[in-house]
Amino acid sequence: MRKRWHVTATAIAVVIGLLAFPRGSGLAQLLGLPPIQIGRTVEIDPILQQVLHTAGPDEPVEAVLTFSRYPSTTVLSLVAATGVHVLRFRVLPMIGVRGTSAQILSLLALPGLTSIYFNSQLWYFLNESVPLIGADRVWTELGVTGRGVGIAVIDSGIDGTHPDLPFGQKVIQNVKVGPDLFGTGPIFVENLANTDTTSGHGTHVASTAAGTGAALAGKYRGVAIGANLVGLGAGETLFVLTALESFDWVLAQRGQYGIRVISNSWGTTGSFSPDDPINVASKTAHDAGLVVVFAAGNSGPGNNTLNPYCVASWVICVAAGLKDGKTLADFSSRGIPGDPVYRPTITAPGADVVAARATTGVVINTFFIIDAIDIGTDAVYYAAASGTSMATPHVSGTVALMLEANPALTPDQVKSLLQGSATPLPGYDVYQVGAGYLNSYQAVVDALL
Repeated sequence: MRKRWHVTATAIAVVIGLLAFPRGSGLAQLLGLPPIQIGRTVEIDPILQQVLHTAGPDEPVEAVLTFSRYPSTTVLSLVAATGVHVLRFRVLPMIGVRGTSAQILSLLALPGLTSIYFNSQLWYFLNESVPLIGADRVWTELGVTGRGVGIAVIDSGIDGTHPDLPFGQKVIQNVKVGPDLFGTGPIFVENLANTDTTSGHGTHVASTAAGTGAALAGKYRGVAIGANLVGLGAGETLFVLTALESFDWVLAQRGQYGIRVISNSWGTTGSFSPDDPINVASKTAHDAGLVVVFAAGNSGPGNNTLNPYCVASWVICVAAGLKDGKTLADFSSRGIPGDPVYRPTITAPGADVVAARATTGVVINTFFIIDAIDIGTDAVYYAAASGTSMATPHVSGTVALMLEANPALTPDQVKSLLQGSATPLPGYDVYQVGAGYLNSYQAVVDALL
């Protein structure tokens, strides 16, 4: 697992020396100078360290700067004075920048700066599963379908031309997040029927969360069949800045679309840091009353392999189980034995999950398995896929059911109820499976109490 530097911020003139020294040392100490205490440290992403060290003098580098509060006009003026291209957010306390290594390094002394990260690429972690968790009983016995609850799916996009995901009805907003965030075009293009034109991953995920099953008379319905979907589509390649813009859009528009849940079937590797910009974004969403769900990752069966974005106490981390309801999938990432933090929250169906196939006809990504089982002629509209990507929307859909049943629930209460209602998995430890296997029916019953 990679480590991160926490360095004492000092004069800009000596910042460039940082890149040549071992991790974990204060800059002033490394240079043999008396330490300059200004009451804060700046966390520097090790990937960015490497990029800045190897980039040519005129080679553009993209980075994310996170601040202790929303950057003031004074800070923004200081940034602009360096000549970097700037990407501003509406809600999140951060900015994106594109500039040379020297320009990026000159930003390390900005007041209020807490961390700086490279705009890294992120990875998507990709009929019987719905009855397995009792979601169908929630519809029929409790009359709860997720009605009125919006689920934001940050992913490759959603194919709103699929019969299970009709745009304007099931998918109430579908947004394409611009690939060139520093260009002259719009960052967001809204009201698109199909934003999943090159992947299919997001369509499969969205269908699992709330698809209608209409293509085959309800055979492959999602978990929260009455919930609304809002797509934030980045295409087949997702980067940190694209994900952050998606979070920012959701935070700004959550009231208009009734968004209560953010589903994230993607992530990275490495260690957890609360100052990572993705974790700052998820905490901001949590504090705004949104339930944030993340995939655990597909780097199992080894220990200490969790997606670092799912480790935070304020998110729900989903491991993948087989559809027998008893077995953890071999690929599902594990936490650390005995560690109170590095563990999944819960396990949900993540193997051979059948859900909508985008009109592209594919679901591409190396982080999950597509068409792992033969579903015959159903494959015209559906695909069977495995991965924690597939487990995550089962939980996101369940959360929508819980929030229709009891709209007053807070994100922390939702997480606690999910854990308390889970079915124990004998033979496994909490660092592997969390509280146990998802039980949607019991979770909604408990939410009603």
